[in-house]
Amino acid sequence: MPVITLSGLAGGGSRALGPIVAHKTGADYVDRLILASVAREVGATVEALHQREERPPTRGERFSRVLQRILARSAVTGAGGDPYFGPGIPTFLTEEYEDATQHTITRGHELEDEKYFDAIRSVIRDLAAQGNVVIVGRGANVILRDIPSVLRVGVVARLEDRVRVIMDRERLTEEKAQSTIEARDLARTHFFSQFFGLDAPDAPELYHLVINTSDVDSDYAADLVIEADNALQDGTLRPRVSTTA
Repeated sequence: MPVITLSGLAGGGSRALGPIVAHKTGADYVDRLILASVAREVGATVEALHQREERPPTRGERFSRVLQRILARSAVTGAGGDPYFGPGIPTFLTEEYEDATQHTITRGHELEDEKYFDAIRSVIRDLAAQGNVVIVGRGANVILRDIPSVLRVGVVARLEDRVRVIMDRERLTEEKAQSTIEARDLARTHFFSQFFGLDAPDAPELYHLVINTSDVDSDYAADLVIEADNALQDGTLRPRVSTTA
């Protein structure tokens, strides 16, 4: 069962490529928007979350159980006032990078940030442990880089194509889309620096491969990702070690 991370700059194509890869592999697809809906779902009672019908759990139910477990753990350690769910953590799980990096004004906020980051790290690692998932963004490629079976894919695109994607997706003017990309790129860099100590979140050594969606068709790119994941699992993706002197 594949575990694949897709990471890239705003409008770079990872959010377009992710659903295609998930569909072709039969995997669950997780990005910020899905986490947002699940975080709202977790606002139900604990009793409701534990109710089980005699059928396989839906994707939403599966993610709800993961988030409920993490949020309950965080509440026990003092992350929030609610007896089960710390009020700040669902927000952090669903924020854009530019929002997630605004909690560092005081020392107290920095400590709060660590709890938030521990939550997102735990969610991603728990989802990966269950397998059969495509995870987009949130530093999943770095969080899971110590797991040899996780394929890490970087997604890039030319700036003009990224602007067009943001214009179409968020119905913005070209000028507004450009400024949105600049803000998100800056916030993303800060996020990786703050939580991972990385100044270059798109450094190629963080990935098994990097795909330029400006020059590669999305459907073909998805096939490349799937082929690479198959090769990773059977051991043929890694370079052969030369035995010559």
